[in-house]
Amino acid sequence: MEFTRYKAARAGVAFLLVDPAYTSQACPDCGCISRANRPARGRFVCTGCGLAGHADHIAACNIAVAGWAAVNQPHATGLPSARRDRESKPPASTGGS
Repeated sequence: MEFTRYKAARAGVAFLLVDPAYTSQACPDCGCISRANRPARGRFVCTGCGLAGHADHIAACNIAVAGWAAVNQPHATGLPSARRDRESKPPASTGGS
């Protein structure tokens, strides 16, 4: 955890600890929370709506959707960005020799 905190601070990214309770037992689609939603260690199958997937993926979706933590969205580096263009250009010269 300290290594992750250090790396986040170095990159200027917020570091938040999230309580993992029920994140992989809750369905992000219908909200059903049940131990039965986890029939196997890495598997999630909602008993309410039938949503299925990897339990860790479902937990990550719950954290992002439910607002339990602020999730940083990735920035696609290959796309044009006015902000990035402004930051990469040197300031304009005011003339004079």
